[in-house]
Amino acid sequence: MNRSEFFKKLEQGLSRVPKEEAEAAIAYYNEYFDDAGEENEQRVIEELGSPAQIAAGIRADVAVKNLEEPAPSVKKGISAIWWVLLAIFAAPIALPLAIGAAALVIGLVLAAIGIIVALIVTVIAFLGSGIIIIVAGIAAIATSLPTAAFTVGVGLSLIGLMLLVGILIMLAARAAFSGIAKLSNRQLHKQSKGDEINE
Repeated sequence: MNRSEFFKKLEQGLSRVPKEEAEAAIAYYNEYFDDAGEENEQRVIEELGSPAQIAAGIRADVAVKNLEEPAPSVKKGISAIWWVLLAIFAAPIALPLAIGAAALVIGLVLAAIGIIVALIVTVIAFLGSGIIIIVAGIAAIATSLPTAAFTVGVGLSLIGLMLLVGILIMLAARAAFSGIAKLSNRQLHKQSKGDEINE
């Protein structure tokens, strides 16, 4: 592989990265080649490793960086985790370590999804209970106005509380997926540094 082939593969790997991020990475590696000189081109290519691996690392970094923007969505968090998983498999590490790291990330994601789904089902059940209590309060108007008012108030309070809990669950889901993506990216960088030291 020569320099132009290296950059062609790097550009292909960065095709889904925002343009300014891709241009900054290409400029950095161009400068790296320029500083080393034309006579050291092969040494630099061996030193840097696979352009696909470099691109995977950059995509993972960009995905995690996007999570640090205000109010990242759950979808962005899952997308960032996906890019980090792809970067883990592209890294030049032993296959068992890659499988273990990926299994850990997938396990964390599934656990987070399970907890979130259970909480959402609970909130929906309590919302349903609130609606039933309100209907019972309205039905009690004919027998006792104070009892009806109290019952409707309890139902409305329960619905309001569950809406608040629902919002907190969504915020916790965003934070959980963001944290998993950051943890995975940190682990990827540790493994990459470990591989560089071993080489």
